[in-house]
Amino acid sequence: MAFYAIGTDPFERLDKLVQYKEAQGYIWPVSMAPAGMLPDYSIIVQSTKVAIDGEGIIVFREGYGVKSSDIWRQLFQRLSES
Repeated sequence: MAFYAIGTDPFERLDKLVQYKEAQGYIWPVSMAPAGMLPDYSIIVQSTKVAIDGEGIIVFREGYGVKSSDIWRQLFQRLSES
């Protein structure tokens, strides 16, 4: 299973995302969204979280909000099994 943080702000540069990642101690890779990604995934709300299983199927989609660690644990468990 892979986890990526993807920046979608066209005015934000990748080096700024990397600096933030390092300052926070995050271990996952960061990237910028390619052109067309947001409409391709029907993302219209900032801070959207999307989980895609091993078959390429979106199995989770959530906008703003904080989920409990149990919900994330269950989602990651489900993804690691696919």
